[in-house]
Amino acid sequence: MSAILKTSIAFRGDVDTVTAIACGAASFSRDVVQDLPQVLYDNLENGPYGRDYLRQVDAQIAALVQANKTER
Repeated sequence: MSAILKTSIAFRGDVDTVTAIACGAASFSRDVVQDLPQVLYDNLENGPYGRDYLRQVDAQIAALVQANKTER
């Protein structure tokens, strides 16, 4: 994951969108080592769309992915 984060940032341009998509997709891959340092999570802002919101969205997406796997 750290390599994907670094590569996404080096991409230039619309870095936040590219990184969000790349890391979001990679977070569900078994082939990607989840090696981001804890400090990135701990120091994430917690405004209206901050850490707690992202955890909620993550849980919703994970539930959808799991439901999709169960249906197959």
